[in-house]
Amino acid sequence: MKRWIVVAVLGIIVAVGGYVIFSFSRPSLEKDFTLPDLNNRPIRLSSFAGRPLILCFFSPRCGDCKEETPLLNELYEIHKKEGLVIIGIGVGTKRMEEIREFAEESKIRYPVVADLDLSVAREFGVSWLPHLVFINRQGKIVSAAAGKVPSEKLQEYLQAVL
Repeated sequence: MKRWIVVAVLGIIVAVGGYVIFSFSRPSLEKDFTLPDLNNRPIRLSSFAGRPLILCFFSPRCGDCKEETPLLNELYEIHKKEGLVIIGIGVGTKRMEEIREFAEESKIRYPVVADLDLSVAREFGVSWLPHLVFINRQGKIVSAAAGKVPSEKLQEYLQAVL
């Protein structure tokens, strides 16, 4: 009888210990959100926890955003094998169709979501476009850049999250 109690108590200790270790070792993001993609499917930022992230806030009406897209496409293609995730976040319009048209015309290769009510943009302090947010594998925001970023500076930011 005593042996079963000892085994049961040890089992509980191991289970609780494993849960605690798993909970603390799993990366979590400083900020999380869920937004619809261009097919109206919800995309949750935390589903990419543990991977380097670049959030790119853009507007379909922003010339600098359009100019920056090819560079982001290139970075995505080069570094996606290293786990890099870039998420385009369309703002500055109330129409999903306008964001979809911009993504298609710009040939964006990474996921694009719509922040039509600007709630996520406000949460990330977006005041100028394009606006990039760099998040490392541990889920920490390591830098942000407002306005068009020169290629060499973008590489520097990227290295901080890879």
